[in-house]
Amino acid sequence: MGLGDRFGRPEPGAVKPVRTAEFDRIARAFGWSADPTKVGDDAALLPGRQLFCCDALAEGVHFRLDWSKPADVGWKAVAQNVSDILAMGGTPTQAVWSIGMGHDWEDSVFAGLAKGAKEACKAFGCSLVGGDTVRCKGPGFVSLSLLGKLRAPKPWIRSGAKPGDLVYLAGKLGHSAVGLEALAQRLSDHPVLKPYVRAHRRPRPAFQTIESLFSKKIHAAIDVSDGLSSEAAHLAIASGVALVLDSGALTASRTLQKAALLLKQPHPDHWILHGGEDHSLLFTAPPSLLNAPIPGIRVIGSVEEGQGVWRKMDKSRQRMAPLGYMHD
Repeated sequence: MGLGDRFGRPEPGAVKPVRTAEFDRIARAFGWSADPTKVGDDAALLPGRQLFCCDALAEGVHFRLDWSKPADVGWKAVAQNVSDILAMGGTPTQAVWSIGMGHDWEDSVFAGLAKGAKEACKAFGCSLVGGDTVRCKGPGFVSLSLLGKLRAPKPWIRSGAKPGDLVYLAGKLGHSAVGLEALAQRLSDHPVLKPYVRAHRRPRPAFQTIESLFSKKIHAAIDVSDGLSSEAAHLAIASGVALVLDSGALTASRTLQKAALLLKQPHPDHWILHGGEDHSLLFTAPPSLLNAPIPGIRVIGSVEEGQGVWRKMDKSRQRMAPLGYMHD
């Protein structure tokens, strides 16, 4: 996800296609254009049950050093990759990174990036084992690649959702988006908003909760990085099904409503439905999954025959457009 309206995020209400410019670019380059479902999963499966993923953060697009400390950026570079490994049913092992030192970055920025990355690796049980550093003529970047080990019996993919499944969520929604808005409005020090700012600067995937699912029968899964509406659309199109999300399960908490009042956001549910970078797990599984309650897991919808993502409200339902972050 990027940094919001000032950095290219579309205005709320703008309808976007499921396939973004980023996805189309990848599909054309690798000859996948004829198959709209084949734009990869959250990580690649390698021999020996290893998983591999990579992700990048560009200055001015994904982070600003006046909004986040370098250590926060280093943490986020690790955390977003950890979330991708978890979304495949695995746990992280080793990471390497490439740092593009911005033209105005001092050595202290690199030291801060390293500090945050090492803190995240310690928190998530992996290690940073190498990389490369270059100097840029413009803004900087952080690109991190992460190996993981598959822990589930088989990888969780986006194309396995089945009619009759329930749609589940592990983690929170909307918190990072609230933190981003608080930073944009220079209200990051408000006591009500501080936890949301922390969630934006240092996202924490629901590691232990997701680990508890490795022995369960999960049909499809995806990391929620660009917003629930967009990730649900990716999963629906990959699986060739319709996802029907329950509005009652996706309403703003009392604390989030307080944040909305402070930030003059009349529709806080927009953060929940379309905000990114919480790195929660959206997945589908049989209804029997919760025969024994699993802490941190909740049902937010169901899978039906059909296509697209729908929002169920009382006795009616409405098609939900993918309004999360769009990569150019």
